[in-house]
Amino acid sequence: MRLNLSYYRNELLTTNRGNCKGKISNAKPFLLLALFDLIENGLITENKLFLDSDVLKDKYQCKAKSFERNSTITPFHKPFFHLNSEPYYHIIWRGNSHPNGASKTPSVKYLREHVAYATLDEALWELLQDEGARNEIKGAIIDYFIKLIKEQK
Repeated sequence: MRLNLSYYRNELLTTNRGNCKGKISNAKPFLLLALFDLIENGLITENKLFLDSDVLKDKYQCKAKSFERNSTITPFHKPFFHLNSEPYYHIIWRGNSHPNGASKTPSVKYLREHVAYATLDEALWELLQDEGARNEIKGAIIDYFIKLIKEQK
């Protein structure tokens, strides 16, 4: 388990973040932190993340507000879609309907119609079921992404 923990900790800490007019977005880390909290609270028990999950969307928005109080919150569908560029997160499309290119975010309507769900690597999902591993990864994400941005302001 330690080898998987080290591997996925590093993978999560190399998550690419958006950059709009010089401002780095923490939307992907916020979505990951929201997911970890929901796993911890037993509200997500299956390795399937749904775009229309109000509980995931609400937790994501709470995370964004709690860490960046005075910032505009990136709409939920954007990190949900763009995490697909990371090696540990996968969107499961209905049929062959996925868009060409990943730089432009498809509309919410398009995503609702064409995405079945998103999933994590099975090994990462299993790792996140362990409280100690989950807390270590969560702390690393906060230390690396959130505190780093606050120090740069």
